[in-house]
Amino acid sequence: MAVSWKKRLVAQSDLMTLREKLKDKNLKIVFTAGSWDLLHVGQCRYLEKAKEQGDILVVGVSSNEAIKRVKGPNKPILDERIRAEMLTYFRFVDFVTILPEPSCQPTLGLLQPDVFITVKEDWTDNYKESKEYKTVVKYGGTVQVVDRQSTVLSTTKIVQRAIGGQLGEVFKEFMELRKDPLKER
Repeated sequence: MAVSWKKRLVAQSDLMTLREKLKDKNLKIVFTAGSWDLLHVGQCRYLEKAKEQGDILVVGVSSNEAIKRVKGPNKPILDERIRAEMLTYFRFVDFVTILPEPSCQPTLGLLQPDVFITVKEDWTDNYKESKEYKTVVKYGGTVQVVDRQSTVLSTTKIVQRAIGGQLGEVFKEFMELRKDPLKER
């Protein structure tokens, strides 16, 4: 079983070959990308919605280094290989590729999906100015911006809640010690 997921992990260097095989079968390719760190229901709904746009869903997983460059040294929480493997277990994810750069534009150029799907964020307001959009439109693909599938959940909120609970306990102990600093525990 451990080997089967690796068959669905596609190296960047093999994306053009994958594209040719899928196009020869007249299959519509959909691509989306993200960090996929600490998967939650919103991300699962998003991936399922992406799959509905075509026959084959290829998911880009930002590499550890790419995430660190964008989100800082404390991210990602899980290693890129773990995040990639987790995605292969979803029935609606056909292939996964690890993205070496913060931008998925090089991957879009290699894979040339029929549809590139991204989630609506602050930065997507001007998505038609992005190099990703320009790459997809240049070869004849389409770009779809979809709403978040869960407005109350994000990896950051999950981590904040987990840490917040722990910090709350530490803070409560600290406040009790302040009341009586010589109190034995």
